[in-house]
Amino acid sequence: MKRMIAVVAAVIIGIALAGCDDDEVVSPVPAAPQGVYSITGNHAVYLYWNGIYDRSVRQYVVWRSLEPQTNYVEIGRRDAVSNPNQDLLVYEYVDNTVSNGTTYYYAVSAMNADGRQSELSAEEVFDTPRPDGVATLFPNNVAPELSGFNFETGSSVSDTSIIADIFVDMTSDIYYLNVADTFTDIMDMGYTASFDDISFSPSTDVNVGWAELPWVELVKGHTYIVWTRDNHFAKLRAELFNPSGSVRFQWAWQSAIGNPELVPALREPSRPEHDVQYLAKLRDRRAYE
Repeated sequence: MKRMIAVVAAVIIGIALAGCDDDEVVSPVPAAPQGVYSITGNHAVYLYWNGIYDRSVRQYVVWRSLEPQTNYVEIGRRDAVSNPNQDLLVYEYVDNTVSNGTTYYYAVSAMNADGRQSELSAEEVFDTPRPDGVATLFPNNVAPELSGFNFETGSSVSDTSIIADIFVDMTSDIYYLNVADTFTDIMDMGYTASFDDISFSPSTDVNVGWAELPWVELVKGHTYIVWTRDNHFAKLRAELFNPSGSVRFQWAWQSAIGNPELVPALREPSRPEHDVQYLAKLRDRRAYE
């Protein structure tokens, strides 16, 4: 268990204290931080937690692992802020030493003035950084060479390009967002106040929630989830319709295959239980129905 790290630290401290005078007062071990969560970034993970209502706490230690329960190592610290009124304080730590597409697990411990350290936080917090950006696309009847988009390269392509994941077209002054082939799915999540409102693809069942037609109407402020032919998840939010006829999108693409995590991380995630071969068979069957 990840708490074993804190236990080992406590044993070492206990040995050191064994030589102290019997009259010396040993401070209690702090409680573990709570409310730990993360927000997914591009080559970054933003970690947050609630401060401890304990005036003896001097620092918070941030731990990271590639496994959910073991092999946690310290990656940084945050000094505790003086809190005489016992207010709820939320701390932030930015881990910018991560790679997109790799899943990382995090925990936080509290340390008091005597160097005594709490157990690691109990929440299972993990994150998979992913690339994101801003793209401007034109309807294919205006500029077909700039109407498509490839998430992996983060670049505009022709609507007929073999690497196009989606493209924009317009009919009777109505804009549409299209998937490039029958093996790519799209879902309109409706209006969202911000790009970060949608954290995960809400469904990994091709028969639930995904558009029956290969297009959806483009509406300013709406966020759209895309499930690509090669089993990657992405999202776009229509930010602005320009006078030139183009549409500006904010986008994010999860480079980890089959991982529906997009941002942020207050979540109880459920990941796809099927593999790429299963997906291919299921989509092939649907294409011929």
